[in-house]
Amino acid sequence: MGYHRAGFEVVGVDIKPQLNYPFQFIQADALEFTERLLEPGKAWQGTAWYTPEVSFDAIHASPPCQSYTTMSNRWGSDYPELITETRELLDATGLPYVIKNVPGALPAMRNPVRLVGESFGLRVHRARLFETNWPILVPFPAPKQKDPVAVYGKNDQRRLWTRTDGSELRAATLEEGSEAMGIDWMDWDELREAIPPAFTEFIGTQLMAHLKATVAA
Repeated sequence: MGYHRAGFEVVGVDIKPQLNYPFQFIQADALEFTERLLEPGKAWQGTAWYTPEVSFDAIHASPPCQSYTTMSNRWGSDYPELITETRELLDATGLPYVIKNVPGALPAMRNPVRLVGESFGLRVHRARLFETNWPILVPFPAPKQKDPVAVYGKNDQRRLWTRTDGSELRAATLEEGSEAMGIDWMDWDELREAIPPAFTEFIGTQLMAHLKATVAA
C-alpha cells in the first residue's frame, strides 16, 4: 500500500496465496520469478510465462526473516538465509531495488537504513532494515514508544509481560493492531507479518523521485 501511495502500480509476488492483497498478485516463488525477469520478454501470468507489454521499474524484496531473528542468531535456525542470493539476482536485473528484513539481519545487509514506527507517529515500534542500491535519506529518530501496541504472536490478548510500574503489556486485538499499523484489510496472521505502509510510502516517495531524476538525466 505504501508504494501505491507513492505513485507506483504495485504487483505482489509470494509463494503463498494472499487472499486479502489489494493489488495485482502473482503466486510464485519470488526468486524464480526474479530469475525469469532476466530472460528478455518473459513474465509470469497464472501458471505460464508470457511476453508482457510492460516491464518493472523497481523491485522490493523481503527474504524470509526467520533465520535472522534474535532467537535464530542465538540458537541457530533451520530456515535458509536468502539475502545474499536475493541481492545477486536483484543486481543482475539492473533495476533499483529495496531489500527489507529484521534488525538481526544487519550483518548480511549493506548499509541499510533502520525505520521504526515512532518516526511516523505510529503506536508500534516495528524496527525494520531497508537496503537500497540508490541514495536514500533517513527520517529523524523519535523516542521509543512507552506503551506500544503488541502486533505479534497469537491474537489472544494474553499478557506478554508486566512492566516495572506494575502495568501489563498484552497482545493487541485485531482492531487495535490494525489502527496502530495503519492497515485495515488484513486478518491477524497477515497483520503480524506486515510492516506499516508508512515505511514503504516513505521509501517509495524517494524511489519515485530517484526514477524521475534518472529519466530526466
